[in-house]
Amino acid sequence: MAAENFHIGFGNYDKSPEYYYLNDANPLKATIFLALKLGKPLLITGEPGTGKTQLAHWAAWYLSRKSDHNITQFVPEPFVFNIKSTSSGRDLFYNYDAISHFQDKEGKKNVTSFISLAGMGQAICQTQGRNAAIEKFALSDIRNLHTLHEQPRSSVLLIDEIDKAPRDLTNDLLNEIENNRFYIPECEKEIFKSEDRKTRVLVILTSNSERSLPDAFLRRCLFYHIPFPSEEDLIKIILHRITPFLEELGNHANMDFYDHYQRALKLFHLIRSKTHVKPPSTSELLDWLKVLHMENLIREDINVNTVGYLPPERKKALQLSLYTLLKTKEDFDEIEQLLKLS
Repeated sequence: MAAENFHIGFGNYDKSPEYYYLNDANPLKATIFLALKLGKPLLITGEPGTGKTQLAHWAAWYLSRKSDHNITQFVPEPFVFNIKSTSSGRDLFYNYDAISHFQDKEGKKNVTSFISLAGMGQAICQTQGRNAAIEKFALSDIRNLHTLHEQPRSSVLLIDEIDKAPRDLTNDLLNEIENNRFYIPECEKEIFKSEDRKTRVLVILTSNSERSLPDAFLRRCLFYHIPFPSEEDLIKIILHRITPFLEELGNHANMDFYDHYQRALKLFHLIRSKTHVKPPSTSELLDWLKVLHMENLIREDINVNTVGYLPPERKKALQLSLYTLLKTKEDFDEIEQLLKLS
């Protein structure tokens, strides 16, 4: 599959960028490169399950592929910063294990051995490369230096669910990100991004829009909303993402399920339209199709009018498959009644 294709994760293949799908006409890819060129964070919104988090995995893989075609020995991953209610701007760059340092009463270890790089610290150091981090900044004892490739590379930082961060933290994070440098007072080291424009840091922030973000924060980001895919894109997503699963099943790998998927999508859209608490996402659609394959229900012409004629064991299998789509008792009861499965 073409490297430009991207959409969402599926099953055990969530982090396999070569199976992501992105419509070539979709402006998302252009927005990514615009964020890189402008050096601005990219804020991605959309309902859960539309692939916001997986975008960072695709971007890390794609940027590495553009700069180095021999990546078989190094599988690129985005660096991640997990926000906590107690997070501060400094936490974006590094963590200092003061307790372990205090317990080293004989002082046998260098202070840097009690320091680990956090997401943005890793991303900045990666623009220099691990070798430079050791030679230029004397960081050989840093705990997680092994996460860096030895040579300079562009890097991706993922900050997931930024809308769950304390309100004051959002602007502090952008201030720190825009500086592209940080100071570690414990070892009196200042680390900074490479000046080579070929190595950049792409910051991707995701939001489920559970809480509004400050206007000042929004002004400093590029923005893209991932809508629920069109019918045509859903089919393409299914065909791309289901491939490794079918190969794992073996006996289904060479079969054409296009018409079966179209029938399943009709039922999926009906179920999605009738759920009120949490409509199923694209990610959950793919999990559901996986179960339909495993139970050999994918071949059935299943709709509201035909479910009642299924043999009891087939009806039970369909009922169980709904647990991949529906995540609340209210929605499950509603669909169970709609399909006359109870």
